[in-house]
Amino acid sequence: MKPRSQIHRALFTLSTAALAVATSATMALAAPFHQVNGPESYVTAGQEMTVTATCPPGEVATGGGGYSTSVLFTVSRSFAIDSTWYWSGRYSPGATGSARVSAFVICTTP
Repeated sequence: MKPRSQIHRALFTLSTAALAVATSATMALAAPFHQVNGPESYVTAGQEMTVTATCPPGEVATGGGGYSTSVLFTVSRSFAIDSTWYWSGRYSPGATGSARVSAFVICTTP
């Protein structure tokens, strides 16, 4: 019985070590990305607007975008400069009321 339990213990130790190595390798490859939302702004009919979202200090923008509460907001530009994402567009002149717009940025540590 004793040799069998030693074999099981050795196999368990090896499989646990292999799992730890695989997990740490996967974690090392995956950078810690997170989304930062910019403040909401209100846009009225015919108005052009640019909204922004900015990464915390020491982080860089890797992507981004924005959203509007109306399908009548037409996006004209979406781009990053340094750690800030800019999202611009125009609310249709024929729209009624206002729409909320906001930008977001995906950040990571370089």
